[in-house]
Parts: sequence; structure tokens; C-alpha cells
Amino acid sequence: MPNVTVHLTGIQGGTRTKTDGSFIITTVKWSNTLELTHAGFETLTFALNKAQLTGLNFQLKQYASLLGDVVIKVSSMDKEPGKRFMKKVIANKSYNDPNRFSSYSYRQYKRHELSIDNLDTAQKNSRSLKNLTINIYRSTDTANSKSSRLPIYFSETISNKYHSILPAIEKENILAKKTLGLQTDALLRKLDKFNFNFNIYDNWLIIFSQTYASPLSNTAFDYYNFYFSDSSIVNGKEQYRIYFSPKQKFERAFTGSLWINDSSYSISKIDMRLSKTANLNFINDLHYIQEYTLSFDTATQQLEYMPFKYSSVVDFETGAALVGIPVKTNKKSVRLTVNNTIVIDHIKFGDADDSAITIMNKEATVQFEKGEEYWKQNRSDTLSRHERNIYLMADSLKRNTKYKNNTKLIAALGIGYWDIGNKFRIGPLTSVISTGIAEGVRSRVGFWTLPGISKKINVNGYLAYGTKDHQLKSHLGLQYIWNRVKWTKTSLNGTIDYNYPIEKEDESDNDNLLTSLLRKKVPSTNIFVRSVILKHEQYITKNIAAKLYLDYKELLPVFHFTFHPIDKVTDLPIDSVNKSKLPVAEATIELRFAKNQRTTFFNYNLIRLDNYNPIVSIGFTYGIEVANAQFAYEKVNIGLEQRLRLPPKSVFYYKLNVGKTIGTAPYLLLNIPGGNESHMDSKYLFNTMLPYEYASDQFVSVHTRLYAGGILFDKIPFLNKMGLRERFSFNLFTGSMTKANKIYNNNAQFSVTGNKPFMETGVGIENIFHLLSLDYFWRLTASSANAEKSGLFIGLKIAF
Repeated sequence: MPNVTVHLTGIQGGTRTKTDGSFIITTVKWSNTLELTHAGFETLTFALNKAQLTGLNFQLKQYASLLGDVVIKVSSMDKEPGKRFMKKVIANKSYNDPNRFSSYSYRQYKRHELSIDNLDTAQKNSRSLKNLTINIYRSTDTANSKSSRLPIYFSETISNKYHSILPAIEKENILAKKTLGLQTDALLRKLDKFNFNFNIYDNWLIIFSQTYASPLSNTAFDYYNFYFSDSSIVNGKEQYRIYFSPKQKFERAFTGSLWINDSSYSISKIDMRLSKTANLNFINDLHYIQEYTLSFDTATQQLEYMPFKYSSVVDFETGAALVGIPVKTNKKSVRLTVNNTIVIDHIKFGDADDSAITIMNKEATVQFEKGEEYWKQNRSDTLSRHERNIYLMADSLKRNTKYKNNTKLIAALGIGYWDIGNKFRIGPLTSVISTGIAEGVRSRVGFWTLPGISKKINVNGYLAYGTKDHQLKSHLGLQYIWNRVKWTKTSLNGTIDYNYPIEKEDESDNDNLLTSLLRKKVPSTNIFVRSVILKHEQYITKNIAAKLYLDYKELLPVFHFTFHPIDKVTDLPIDSVNKSKLPVAEATIELRFAKNQRTTFFNYNLIRLDNYNPIVSIGFTYGIEVANAQFAYEKVNIGLEQRLRLPPKSVFYYKLNVGKTIGTAPYLLLNIPGGNESHMDSKYLFNTMLPYEYASDQFVSVHTRLYAGGILFDKIPFLNKMGLRERFSFNLFTGSMTKANKIYNNNAQFSVTGNKPFMETGVGIENIFHLLSLDYFWRLTASSANAEKSGLFIGLKIAF
């Protein structure tokens, strides 16, 4: 029997049997009694003998009462008995929510498979990649000989998870990871995000960036109808099945069933599907099952219901539906399907004290590769025959030269880089060709060393050349990762190039063909930079990250710019001398606070993923007089930003920055708001402002964007089937400048907002063909000669 709870009496924790009924339980304390429990069966206690602890066999006895009939009596006056019963379930949420426990820990096993379904019959003699792969898979087992299902990605993960309210801990330590070891793993591992495990007791369930009403939400009756379905007797107690469905079309809700214990109103199982009219990109259906089991709590000496298994199947759209065109689903068409399983084991209550924190820190590792014997002993669930055959198929594919070459090309197109073994990476491919006013046609080739050379040391660089300026540009960087668990990295970078790169994980830099094609018809605002930067980044705590910079650079703008150098004797500007090349030396420290920030790792960089908690940043820069750098100044910048969920459909993004520069310096070293010189939309820039149009030495800037999520379009026929979503933007910048800086920069071509802040507003449509966005921005304040008063801006993003 699978999923039988096994624990030693009087000892915290336990385990469950696998699909074949086997189990292993370890402990540092001896207990002479073993207890086995399972829903629908009588509890079995067994006296242990130290002389015989292996090869034990048990037989559980089914409750006789399961054979009896159950009659549900409903008053003829009660028109909504399902709703009446669910009111009691929701009223008792606080007594059944797993998060009611002050602390607990458990081991988690995740399994993730991506497969292609409904493949037609492969030709044995065909040399296509599809036929090659499916024929190898079919040859692994006679059971697969006529299979129309082809697995293309498979991964397993084992981790320990800790939860605590006080002290606040939400921690996962990954202990082991396993994939097929194929070239496409790098491309397809991003699909791990489809592994769902909800807390059904929450009011809102998060799917990617969207929120869906839980059937146990405090406002569930605004979104769902509830009906009695059937009942049974489990553990001698009544258990009811309640069916639920959305009240309206295009509601962010589910359809499914709940199994509820009558005595405690606790959930024992939920089986649900995404509403067929849900506005979720690329996904045709999501089927989700969550099961609960009884776990022993030594503090109360009671069995408590806790989730132990999450299963989900994600069915992707095909054909025209993939690009948002509403067409009838063809069940026979080839489609991608993701199958996920999460199994929880070794649940311990009250296990997040100081000793648990010490254990967490000790077991943290980045050495995730484990041998086959480890996996056999530690999997909480047994692999099926089909899943074992996936590994056999992968072993054969690794030895096939044609497969390796073809998948290398597919992976390069998918991630934008060409990998040479696990030694070198070439790219990004999107920046090989671009165009610009200063350079003409620009070619760029970059490289990175990969973990096959060193997991801690990375060398990276690029060469670029422009057909107009005939200059060779270059970059060379060295990075050393001290600690990947508690992120710590030091890097040294030297660059001779224009100022293209930006440090935003969700937006590309300006060195790409698409941005250059959408450039506004304005003079170039590039700056040619020669720089050397020493940078150290480190997490001080799990929520606070720090960055330290030391840099020396020479700035040479391609637009008109001059400044007066400082006389070394009088320490005053030399008004009769104008220079264009500006040497600068700076020391900077930045602190960033973000609670529960999720991250990933790519190209030896830490990539921060979406975070819906407030993010606070503080930066301080000190201008240093050294070598040819003549200006001493201090800059302070404080920022607050957040993606704020507004259930059921909307997300509000805001970013507030205030800053001040103390000292007199050329305006390039003061506070320059980010203007946009292309028609490529950016939520971080002022789209109708030009770069270097404004300058200040103290400022306030505000960026806002409301992602309405289809709250209007979902009510309009036909448009509601296109998956379109509306969004609205408003941005503001206001700044001032001291008299000393105005006098020093009196010949510079910039404006100071003063009492008339720069403002712009925009309205847009996103999710066009599940890929594009169009925003129209209006400038609400007076514009300079070259700036546009309004314009259409294009965005490009794949999001669910």
C-alpha cells in the first residue's frame, strides 16, 4: 500500500510508504513502538525488536463502516446546501490551515516531465530529429513500441524545507538535482516554473503573475457556486464531496471538487481544473490535485491533516491558439504536456528553533549531483516504468552525434547563446548585428567560460566594430564566485565601448538590432567610455544585498559637451579652457532590501526573479580626486519599488526615487533622469523624454504602471477570447539645481524642471499574440526642440 504514514511513537517526524509499500525510517532515539495510519484503515501499532528491524510485513484492516450507506438529509427550505456547508468550512480555516503551526519542516521530492503528445507514427528510416528521438525511446521497452508520447525533459529534485512564524523563516535547502544531461536541459529547465503547490486555504492562488480565487477564499461566494456531490465514511467519520464552478465566464477561478471531513471541516483532497476562459497565455488546461494525510504531532499527541502530494498536468495550446487567435481545440493535434509530482515526507512540527537554523546552514550546498544509490534511497516516490525508460532513452541520445548537433542548434536559438561543450559560451546572438548613428552597422562577438573550466572563476569579454566610426571596441571581465549559497562575488571589468549595457534583468540593453531599428529620429546621445571597475556583491542577510564599486572611467560624449577643468593651484574652474573628455573616479556602496527574493543563476550572474514585496534600495557615491579625475562630490539615492497584486486580475507597479548630489560638477555627474531614445517601451525610462534632456542635483522621480489584466477587455465579445490585457502608465520627474551648479554648467544644453515637473501618461494593450505590447504615451509638459510630444512604443515579452 502506498502513502501509509509510519512513525515511531513519542518521536517527532516520520515517513510514508512508497508505491510498492516499502519504507525506511531513521532516528537517533530508540522507540519500541511503530505506528501505521492510513485513511480508511484502522491504526496499527507494532512492538519493535532491535534484533529484527528489516524485512517487516504489515497488514492493515479496513474499517467495516466503509461498507455502509450514507444518507445526506437536506431541508426542502435550504436552496443552497453546498454554500451553507462551505460557510462552515471557511469559518474553520484557521483551525485547519497548515500555516497555523508556528513552525514545521519536511523533506520534499519533486518530479517534472515535459513531453510531446499525439505524435504521428515515426518512420524508422527517417533521419529527422523527431523520428530519431521517438524511435530511440520506443526501442527502450516493448511497452513503448507504439507510443505517441515522447518525453523531452525530465528532472528530479530533493530538498529540505523549513517554515516558521517567529523567527520568520521560509527556507528551502536543495540537497540533490537530477536531469537527463542533454543539451536541451539548459533551454527547458525554465519550465520547472510549472511545478505548482498551492496552499488551498489561502484566499488567492498565484499562477505566474496572475491571481486566482481559491474555493476556500473568504470571498469564495463572489466567484463560485457550490453543490453537494456524494459522501463516504473514512476513518469512521463522514466525508463529503463538494463540487464547485465559477459564477461567471472569464473569471479567474477553477472548476472541481473538494473532499471535506465533516467533523473538523478540514480538506482531505482537492481536484480542480483551470476555468476554460482563463486569460493565461499558451496554456490550454491546468489540472491540479492536492492530497492530505494524517501526520503525528508529538506536541499535541494528535494526528493532523497536512498536504503530502501535489500533482498537476499542464496542457499547452497548439497552432493559432499559441499566438492568441481563438480557434477550436483539436484534441488530435501535437501538443506539449507538463506532468508534475511533488511528494512531502518526514514532516516535523515545532522544528524551526536555533538548532534547526544551524542545521539549515550546515546542509546548504551547491553540490547537487548525487549517485544513483542516493536516489534509490531518498526518493519519496517510486519511478514508474515509463519514467525509468526516459533515463534509458537519454543515455542512448547522448551517444548519437546527429542528435547532439541538432539539439545544440535548438538550444542556441532558445537561450540566445552557442555553447561549446561545457567549456565556452558564445553570444548573445541578438547583439551580433545592430545599427546606430555613431557606429553605423555594428558587429559584436562575445564569450564566457563555463563551469567545465571552473565553477568559481569566469572570464568573459567581447569585441565590437562599427563600419562608420571604424573603431574597435572591447570588454574583458574576470569574475570569482566565493559562495553561491550566500551569494558572494567579486569581479574586475575593463571596457572600451559606448554606454549600451543596462542592469535590468527583465529588459535587454540597447545593443540589439530591434532597439536600433526603433530608434527615434534624434541626434545620438551615446557616450564613449573607457572604464575599469572593481565590483564586489554579497548578501549580508537573506534579505539584504550589498554592492561595492570602485571605478575609474573617461567619458567622451558624441553629442556636444564641454566642461571647465579645475586649476590645481586655486581649486577653481578655468573658464577659458573647455574640455570634452571627462575623467571620473568614484566609490559606490548600494544596499538592497527585498523580502523572500527568489533568484536564479546564469552566466555567473545572480538573476533576480519577480518579487511582489516592497524593495528598498539605498545608494551612496563619492567622487574621488585621483589621477586625472578632478571632481569631489557625494551622491545619495533612495528608492522604493514594488509589484503590488490587486486581486483578482490587476498588478500595480510603482517605483519612487529621491536623490541629491552635494558638490559642484559637470552635469553628466549630477542626477540625469533616464530618457528613451527609441520607440521600444521601458517601464524604467521616461518614454517621451530624451536622454540628457534634464539635469538636477536634487530630484524626485515616480514611475507607475497599472496592469489591468483584462478587467475591461474580458467584458467585450471577441476581444475576451483574444487574451488582450489593458495597462495604464503615469511617470513624473521633478528636480532643482543649486546656483553653483547652474553657473558652472551655464553653457550646457539641458533643462531644469524647477516648479514645472516633467509628466507623461500612457495607455496600452499588452499580450497581443501573446508576445507584443503597444503603448501610446503623451507628454503632459512642454517639450524641447527634439523631443516628441507623443508617440507609439512597442514592447516584446513572453509572459504567462
